[in-house]
Amino acid sequence: MVKGLTGRKKITIDRSDKEISSKKICSHCGETRNLSKDYYSSDNPLDSDGRIKMCKFCIKEYINYNDIETIKNILHQINKPFIQIKWDSATESSKNTKAINRDPFGIYMKILYLNYNGQGLTWKDSDEKTLIKEVTIEKQIINTHENEENSFLKNEYSDSDLKNKDDVLKMIGYDPFYSEPEIDKKNLYNKLVDFLDESTLEDNFKLPAVIEIVKSYSQIDKINSTISNILADVDKFASNVGGITSLVNAKEKMLKSILALAKDNGISVNHNNNKSKGSGTLSGIIKQLSEKGIESSEINIYDIETCEGMKQVADISNRSILEQLMLNENDYTEMIKDQKELIDVLRNKNNELEEENRKVKIALKSYEQ
Repeated sequence: MVKGLTGRKKITIDRSDKEISSKKICSHCGETRNLSKDYYSSDNPLDSDGRIKMCKFCIKEYINYNDIETIKNILHQINKPFIQIKWDSATESSKNTKAINRDPFGIYMKILYLNYNGQGLTWKDSDEKTLIKEVTIEKQIINTHENEENSFLKNEYSDSDLKNKDDVLKMIGYDPFYSEPEIDKKNLYNKLVDFLDESTLEDNFKLPAVIEIVKSYSQIDKINSTISNILADVDKFASNVGGITSLVNAKEKMLKSILALAKDNGISVNHNNNKSKGSGTLSGIIKQLSEKGIESSEINIYDIETCEGMKQVADISNRSILEQLMLNENDYTEMIKDQKELIDVLRNKNNELEEENRKVKIALKSYEQ
């Protein structure tokens, strides 16, 4: 009787062990699922139970059959090879309306099992063409960036570029792009100088926002350059559809961030909070430039009075005045008298300036010696 009870107890333990061994916890979602039905087969020695670690449900969530890169990414994650000819066979089989299993990925995994079971194939056994094209977007950005840098180093800063850099350093008081790559600095200075108005320089919140916007635009330029580089090559485009999508998404997020910064700090025209202060008028701009110590903003009266356009305007105005005035001989005599007095004053002033200039030249000559 005791032996009978002992026998029953052993049978119960064996049944429990069998039930436990038929289940497996998914490494991704953490759910406990049926080992044979919900997991693909694996001949990898590291998978002791003969099944991959991620369940079929999680794999399907990440697959987009319109983007082959998602297929490759999943195969890479589960360490299975991508073999183009076998994938083509799987997609063709999935089109059979009479087939029970019409999931291309499931058919592909079955083909791998039937053809290569026991060989322990991994992602490294993928088609050579697939491995060659497995160039990350980050590396392409670096290569594009290096090509631009080599091109840039051949061209020195122009006078305009140097002036913009000097203006930025003078107005801000420090180099906002000190830690940026040298290749980017010229473009950054040229863009930032257009944002530095009075309201920006006096606002401790607005200035960092403007600098951040300029940096973001520089990053967007790199993304655009990388996308153009990929689209120019048909092979690159076909193998990097997923990468292009991620770049476009990153670009959209950066643009939204820029627009939010511009709105919050009144930087854009639509949200400018300094419209009524006259900062956009000619006199306002000249005043701002003068306060910043930019010498070229000073009005040159000599150039204005001697330029051909102003001379023509003055001649037309004088002729019009003479035609409207009825001058007699006494008026002309008085005008000549005034002119003579003015000429004498100007002549004396000219003589004084010439003498002063002579003394300055002598002083400079003795200083040089």
